[in-house]
Amino acid sequence: IDLQEYRDSAECRESSEAEGRGETAERGGVAAKETKKGRGAKGELDLNDLDATMLGIAIPAFFALASDPVASLVDVAFVGRLGADPLAATGLATSILNLASKIITTPLVSVTTTQVASARDEEALSRASTAALEVAIVAGLLQALTLIAFASPFAFGMAGGHANELGSLTSDVLRVRALGTPAVAVALAVQGMFRGLGDTKTPLYFSLACNGMNLILDIIFLFQLHLGATGAALATTIAETFSMAGLLYLEYNRLNLEPSLGVGNIGKAAQSMAGDTIILSLRSAVVWLTFTLASALTARSSTQISAAYQVCQQLWLSTALVNDALAIAAQAIVAQAISSGRNQAARQAITKLTMWSLAVGLGLSALMITNIETLPELFSADDEVAQQIKTMIPFVAVSMPVASIAFTWDGVLYGVKDFQYAARTMFAAAGVAVSLFGVGALTEGSGDDVYFVWAGLIALMITRVLVITGRLRDSNGPFGSLNLLKLDTDPPGSDGDS
Repeated sequence: IDLQEYRDSAECRESSEAEGRGETAERGGVAAKETKKGRGAKGELDLNDLDATMLGIAIPAFFALASDPVASLVDVAFVGRLGADPLAATGLATSILNLASKIITTPLVSVTTTQVASARDEEALSRASTAALEVAIVAGLLQALTLIAFASPFAFGMAGGHANELGSLTSDVLRVRALGTPAVAVALAVQGMFRGLGDTKTPLYFSLACNGMNLILDIIFLFQLHLGATGAALATTIAETFSMAGLLYLEYNRLNLEPSLGVGNIGKAAQSMAGDTIILSLRSAVVWLTFTLASALTARSSTQISAAYQVCQQLWLSTALVNDALAIAAQAIVAQAISSGRNQAARQAITKLTMWSLAVGLGLSALMITNIETLPELFSADDEVAQQIKTMIPFVAVSMPVASIAFTWDGVLYGVKDFQYAARTMFAAAGVAVSLFGVGALTEGSGDDVYFVWAGLIALMITRVLVITGRLRDSNGPFGSLNLLKLDTDPPGSDGDS
C-alpha cells in the first residue's frame, strides 16, 4: 500500500521525469552525481569505486603503450633480413619520425584527454572533439610537409659519412613514412578522446589490429613484392591510415557527433587547444634535449660506459610505460571529478593514485636490485659493459619511486588543465639536471662524469615532485578547494563533494 501511494505521489513522478532526462540526485548526505546530457552512456566514470576505475583505465593503457615498441621490434627483425643498409635506414628514419611526433603531435593527446574528460554535456563533447581534430589535421599536415621537404637534409645529417648510400635510402624511407603522419596525428587525437571518456580498451584493440595489419603487409611487401625498406615503410603507413579511419568512425558514431570544422566556438576552442599543445610541445623538447645531452656526455667517457648507459636508459624508459599508464588514469579521473564538482572524489583519486604510483615505483626498484646480477648478462656479452651496467642499475632503482610519482602528478596537473605549470616545472627541473651535467663535464677523464649524469637525472625527478608538491598545497591554485592536506576520512559521495 505504501509503495502504491509513493508511485502515485508527485515526488515519484518528479523522480521518474529526472531519470528520463538522464539526471539523478542522491539525497541524505550522498553526493549528487549528475549525469549530463549524453554522458551517462558515453564515458561517465565510476568515481565511487576508484580502485576498479583506475585499473580499468591503466591496465589497457599500459598494453596499448607497450604494443607499439613490440611491433617496432618485429618490423626491425623483418627489415634486418634485407641487410645492414635497409636496417640502418629504417632505424634512422624511425628516430626522426619519433622525435617529430613526440614534440609536435603527441602532446595533443594529453590536451584532448583533459578537454573531453572535462566536457559537461554533449555540446561540449562535440566542440572539444572537433577542435582536437582541427589541431591534429593542421599539425599532421605541417609535420608531413616539413618531413617530405627536408627529408634529404635530415637523412644525410643523420647518416653522416655514409651520405651517398645510407642517406639516400633513409630519405626515401622517411618520405614514405611522412605520408602517414597526418593519419597518426588524427589517430592520436582520437585516442585522447577515448582516454577522456575513460576508455583505453578500444585504442588498445585498434593498436593491436594496426600492428597485425602491418605485420601481414610487411610479409607481402618485403618477401613477395621485394620492395625493400621503402616497402616496410609503406606497410606501416597503410596500417596507420586504416587504424585512424576505424578509430575516427567508431568515435563519431559512438558519440553521435556532428563534425563542423572551423565554425564559431569550435574555432576558438581549437585555438585554445593549439596553445596548450604548443606549451606541452616545448616541454617535450626540453625533455628530449636533456636526455640527449646526458647521452652525449656519457659518450665522451668511453664506449663501454656509453653502451652501459644506453642499456640502463632503455630499462628506465621501458618501466616508464607503467608510469605513463597511471598518469593517463590520473588525468581522466581528476578531470571528470573536478569538472563535475566532486572535490572529495578528486582528492581521494589523487591520494590513491599517489600511493599506487609509489607502490609501483618501489616494486620496480626492488625488481631491479634483486636482478642486478642477471640483468647485465642479458644485454651485453662484453664483461666491461656488463660491469658498468651493474654499477648503474642502483641509480636506475633509486630513481624509480620518485619518477613514478612525478609521472602520475603530471597527469594530475593535466587533469586540471594546468599545462603551463607542468611545463614550467619541467623547465626548472631540467635546469637543475643540466647544472649537474655541467659539473660532471668538468671532471671529464676521471670516470666520475657518468655519476653526475645519473645524479642530474635523479635530481630532474626529485625537482619535479617538489615543485608539484607546492602546487598541490597552494590554497590559491587549482587544487585549493580539494584540501589535499586534510586526513582522508570521508567516504566518496559525502558532504566533502559539495
